[in-house]
Amino acid sequence: MEPLKKAQVEGSLMFAEPEILFGNLDELTCVNYSFCKDFLGLFLKLVQEDGSLPVIDLMVDLFGQKGQRARTISQAYHRYALNYINALNYLESLRRNTEFLEFEKWCNRDIRCKKLQLTDLLIAPVHHIMRTPLVFRSILSKTSDLEEKKVISKILEVKDGSLRELDDKMRWLTNFDRLLEIQRNIVWPSFVEMESKQYIPEFLKSALSRQPCERLIVSPRRQIIMEGSLILLDSGKPTEMFVILFDDLLVITRKKKSLAKKKSTLTENWGSSSAKNSDASMKYIVHKQPLSLDRFFIHEVSETEGASAKLENAFILICLNRFQQITVVHTFQAESFDLKKTWIEKLKKAQDTWKKTLDSTLFKGTSSSTAPQNNHSPTDDDENPYTNSL
Repeated sequence: MEPLKKAQVEGSLMFAEPEILFGNLDELTCVNYSFCKDFLGLFLKLVQEDGSLPVIDLMVDLFGQKGQRARTISQAYHRYALNYINALNYLESLRRNTEFLEFEKWCNRDIRCKKLQLTDLLIAPVHHIMRTPLVFRSILSKTSDLEEKKVISKILEVKDGSLRELDDKMRWLTNFDRLLEIQRNIVWPSFVEMESKQYIPEFLKSALSRQPCERLIVSPRRQIIMEGSLILLDSGKPTEMFVILFDDLLVITRKKKSLAKKKSTLTENWGSSSAKNSDASMKYIVHKQPLSLDRFFIHEVSETEGASAKLENAFILICLNRFQQITVVHTFQAESFDLKKTWIEKLKKAQDTWKKTLDSTLFKGTSSSTAPQNNHSPTDDDENPYTNSL
């Protein structure tokens, strides 16, 4: 960072943004300097005349929960780790500039780099926070005193909790980044486009030219459970669809066209259940309407049914409205039996979780006084009149 800022003071490499490339590296430098200063002060304070040192007391003062020192350091490293993937993507864009490439090669010759590349240096703080619990585990394994073991175990628990907190932040940020990406690329057909034969007064066409749900996807609490391609057989002709399962709804879309390849800011950490980076920039056109998870049943097509109907690796969604009227039936085919089982398992688990959420939020305390008895959720098998037949 220092050579880059010096070069910019002289008017070079002005296109580069140190704050994006290095994140809060200045903050990390400050907190580490403060930590080293505190460590040296405590060391000189606790060391005995005979040279012995109460290491446990030193560890408690430095890493215990009495003060905010450990918390401040952890949060600084969390902020750096959350920016790390963005920094790598930004570095890739900078390397398209020959001036920056020459500057990077010049920096690599600096003896302070110890023959390490810029990517190696950028990952170092992330490695540091990941390895900290390993150091305490090593100390714990070599400690025999029971009281000292308890103290070290408590510190280790704090460090493990910090890593779990960072992992939760990474998962949330990755998921939210993907939600933003989907919302940017999703297309909601207007009512006029969906119902071209429907009579609409001329004075209403302008108002109905856009859907009010265009910003439906992004929500801080919405999670993507699974997404991928399935074959839809609603029209009798196989049509490839891109289906996105959220924790509260299912969206069926079709591909419009691929755009120029563009990486999501965090897709390198995206799990195996989500789409690959090659699908990150596609356009999605919503097919009909999203399905709430409490408004459809899943029928797994058996081998016998599949053989008679020539439906291999298929499952069917039977959708109902709030009055228990069947409104639409979607028949899907997966590429393999394993993929079909995965979709069905994810759908059922998401439905169960969503039903529990509804029971604990919407219906608790209101079902006895305001909700009609026949307004049950179609995921309740004991109230489902179609379960036996399906």
